[in-house]
Amino acid sequence: MLREALVEVRVLRYFIAAVAAESISGAAERLGVTQPTLSRQFMDLEAEFGHALFIRSNRKLRLTAKGERFYERAKSIVELCDRAKREMLEEDELAGEIRIAAGETPALKTLARAIKRLQAVAPKVRCTIVSGAEPTVKAELHSGVTDFGVFVGTADISAYSTLRLHAKDVWGVLTRADGPYAGKTRIEVTDLVDEPILCSSQAFERNEFAGWLNYLARDLHIVGTFNLLYNAYLLAQAGVGHVLALRGIINPEPGSGVIWLPLYPKLEADVIVAWEKQRRLSKPAQLLLDLLREEEAALDA
Repeated sequence: MLREALVEVRVLRYFIAAVAAESISGAAERLGVTQPTLSRQFMDLEAEFGHALFIRSNRKLRLTAKGERFYERAKSIVELCDRAKREMLEEDELAGEIRIAAGETPALKTLARAIKRLQAVAPKVRCTIVSGAEPTVKAELHSGVTDFGVFVGTADISAYSTLRLHAKDVWGVLTRADGPYAGKTRIEVTDLVDEPILCSSQAFERNEFAGWLNYLARDLHIVGTFNLLYNAYLLAQAGVGHVLALRGIINPEPGSGVIWLPLYPKLEADVIVAWEKQRRLSKPAQLLLDLLREEEAALDA
């Protein structure tokens, strides 16, 4: 089924259009084809799959569970085909899109400088940033539509070519200024024991603080996890718990009553730019990587 779908990209476009229009008739009108033509194409898809893709009713068109999965794959295949076409058309000039999936980190300032330099020599190149933790970054890289992934902290990067940035992120705690840490300038291990703690989902799953906490890891009282730091910051402001957070991602607003305190001894997180080993980078992506390496080399000088 998937082999046929890769050949008949046109059918995948029909399928995506039907999902967007929430009806076969609506998609037919937008595409300029007849409804029987679309219905026949979709029945052929279902026959090859051996599963129904649509729940048919007099109301809006809905997808089955299998249909939802196929829809996500179809979008990725169509995007890959469109991207390949664009890259071939733009091969002789520096144009097109560079897509980057990245965890939240102030260390991206180096990459930002490289992108700024790229703009000066290749104004037709546009950059798209997708923010997310490790699972999102890996999914983006695996899809083939993303050029670079940026991993923060502990991550399995054995499947990728990598560039480790000089800049490191520093862990600390977002907490109320009038809370139990009032007057402190840093947070030590014993300060966290029996206190309500909010931790990022990735850091919690990978147990990134185990070495720093040492034998007191079992005494850490995790009351919740998060994947968007700003939302956790609001919880810290409300006094729900102390948020383990990297420095500089959230700068507490004046009057918020929240401060960021560093962990002591210092706990740092590596920042790594990665790309698929077997994939040939486009000219713009290769140029951006070269500029980033220059920016990193300048830090050694």
